[in-house]
Amino acid sequence: MLLVLIAAVVGQLVAKRMTKGDEDSDEFRLAAIVGGKEFKSRATALRSASALAVVGGLDIDLRGATLDPAGATLDVTAVMGGAQVTLPPGWVVDLETRGSLGGVDTRLNESADHPEGAPTLHVTTNTWFGGVQISE
Repeated sequence: MLLVLIAAVVGQLVAKRMTKGDEDSDEFRLAAIVGGKEFKSRATALRSASALAVVGGLDIDLRGATLDPAGATLDVTAVMGGAQVTLPPGWVVDLETRGSLGGVDTRLNESADHPEGAPTLHVTTNTWFGGVQISE
């Protein structure tokens, strides 16, 4: 029991050091290690983001963010953990999945339903015994 508690405390400290940026940042990095984190972005020109969940969970809400006109990238890695990413309607998502024994669940409108020139978010997922859900 003590070993589990120590691992959780160390995980939280490492995750805190790895996390950069805040809700208003156009570039941010999130980490949840042996724990969970909620994040609601208000970026005015989101360009780049990354998220890491290791034996933990992330809830990332991008509905209050605006993409950079050139688009943005989001890299999500889940190792025996999970991440939920919620997007506003109207974003086109270009998805690339990697990993083993994990999964990615997308609940998005088809790109054909989006207007010409709609903002594009390029998402790369790495799932290792974990999962990522991307929805509007």
